[in-house]
Amino acid sequence: MLNSIVRKQLKINGKLSVRNNIFLSPLDINKSSIDGTVSQNDLMFHSSRSKDVGVDVVGSAYVSQTGKTSTNSVSICKDSDVNQLRYLSDAIHQNGSRAFIQLVHAGRMTNSNTNGGLPVIAPSAVKAKHGDFPIPREMTKGDVYQVIQEFTDAVDRAYAAGFDGIELHGANTFLLQQFVSPQSNQRTDMFGGNLYRRLTFVTLLVTKVIEHAKKLSSNFIVGYRLSPEEIEDGGMTLDETVSLAIVLDKLGIDYLSLSISNYAQIPQTVDTEMSIVSIFEKFVKCQIVVAGGIKTKQDIIEAGHKADFLAVGMALINDPDWLKKVGD
Repeated sequence: MLNSIVRKQLKINGKLSVRNNIFLSPLDINKSSIDGTVSQNDLMFHSSRSKDVGVDVVGSAYVSQTGKTSTNSVSICKDSDVNQLRYLSDAIHQNGSRAFIQLVHAGRMTNSNTNGGLPVIAPSAVKAKHGDFPIPREMTKGDVYQVIQEFTDAVDRAYAAGFDGIELHGANTFLLQQFVSPQSNQRTDMFGGNLYRRLTFVTLLVTKVIEHAKKLSSNFIVGYRLSPEEIEDGGMTLDETVSLAIVLDKLGIDYLSLSISNYAQIPQTVDTEMSIVSIFEKFVKCQIVVAGGIKTKQDIIEAGHKADFLAVGMALINDPDWLKKVGD
């Protein structure tokens, strides 16, 4: 039975109740309209896949047109987006699930075809090592503070649209990760150089977002998703992302979501037999969400011993009733 494999009636950081420990992973399903407004396909997808989970995290809502991640991603960059986003949060809430929305800026991981011909900006003028993306323009300090404001404005819109929380997308080589990584951040000012300075942008952003969220509601959740390491020359190491996680934990993040391919994954940038999840559990007090390869009843049980919450993507894409069936 489902009750025997999932933990029920939990709270995120002691303040927001959720019916179980399963998240729908933040998926950029590319089903929105070309202008980023919520489509019927978006509503159908989330309505069918939030039936049994505790939290549905709507994936990759772009906070500015410059940072649009893909052609049919959902927008949260304009006040006029709020009414359409409300339909989405309502569809999720009608199933008894909590509704979060993930906020993203692509940084260098976009192009003029995707973002409407606007400049592609990033921490440094360093081309991405994969994908069809141009050499970006290095962000000015004015750009940096403007992006922080764009994320803050997006938090307002998420709250106005009825979402219970937001997740900052600091994974998958998008802008927040680009500032942390020494491969993509080669600045020489206060936002680049050693690890401490490379964490400055994220620290300022998270501090402002958390402070703003508290003003909206004491129960509004702020999570952060990160990739634990970059498997490429000069890339971000696990030691560096653990340092980032410690900073996020001290800033008061409500949960940390690890973007990995398997919940039992061993790191490649440090010499250890410990799983990535176990390493993060050792260094932070905040709750941890883990994703990757959760497909069976046994996976739910095993991953549930490693992390507070489990994020499921592919299994629920393939079958909206997966959670109910796997519990039979």
